Amino acid sequence: MMRRTLARTTGRRPVRTLAVAAAAVATIALSGCDLRPGVAAEVGDRTISKDRVESVAEALCSANLSPGPGGQTPQLPSSGARAGALQVLLDAELARQFGESEGVEADPGAVSAALAQNEPGIAALPEDRQDAFRDTLRDFTEGQLMLIEIGTRSLAASGATEVTEDDAFAEGRRLQAEYVETLDVEVDPRFGAFADGQLVPGTASLSVPQSEFAQLAGQGTPDPGFVAQLPASQLCS
Repeated sequence: MMRRTLARTTGRRPVRTLAVAAAAVATIALSGCDLRPGVAAEVGDRTISKDRVESVAEALCSANLSPGPGGQTPQLPSSGARAGALQVLLDAELARQFGESEGVEADPGAVSAALAQNEPGIAALPEDRQDAFRDTLRDFTEGQLMLIEIGTRSLAASGATEVTEDDAFAEGRRLQAEYVETLDVEVDPRFGAFADGQLVPGTASLSVPQSEFAQLAGQGTPDPGFVAQLPASQLCS
C-alpha cells in the first residue's frame, strides 16, 4: 500500500530550504551573458527578474536575522541572501516547468496547508517583506509537490508498492535532472552560473576574484572576521 503524507512534510521541507538557502554558495570563474536588462535568470522561455530576487533576498535576510545564542543578531552578507534567493526561485521554476511538462498539478489543499503551517513565521517578518516570502514559499511548495507526484507515478509504474514521500521526491528530482538538461538556463554572471542543475554563485562582479579579500567575498558562508569588515550597505537588514 502506498504511503503519502504530502501536507505535513511539504510544510517542513520548504521552510528548511528557504531558511538555509542563503548559505548555499561557492566560488567559480564567471562567463559572459547577454540577458536582457533587469533579468536575473532565464529558464526556458520564462524569466526571473532582478527585482524579485531583491524582494526575496530581503525576506530571507529578515527570516535569518533572529537573535542567536546570547541574544546576538548574526551579521549576514546581502550577497549571500541574493544568491540564496535566486537558488530558491530557480528550484521552484524548474520544478514547476517540469511538472507542467508532465501534466502534473500541485494539490491546492496541500499548498494551503503548508502556507498555513508557516504563517506564524511569515507574520513575524516586516510587513513589507511578507508577501515576497509567502509567494515564494507557495511557488516552491507547488514545485515540491509536483516532483513528489511525478516520482510517485514513476515508482508505481516500475512496480513499487511501498513508496514514501522521500522516495518519491528523490525519484522526482532524478527525473527532473534529465528534463533540465533539455532546457536553456541562463544566469546573470553577477549571481554566478548554472551548472549541473544548480546555481553556483560567484562574486558580485564580472571579474574573477584574485585578492584574498575578493575570494572571501565569494564565499557563501564567509568568516565572521570578513563579514565584520563589510559596510552596513552590504549586510542583511
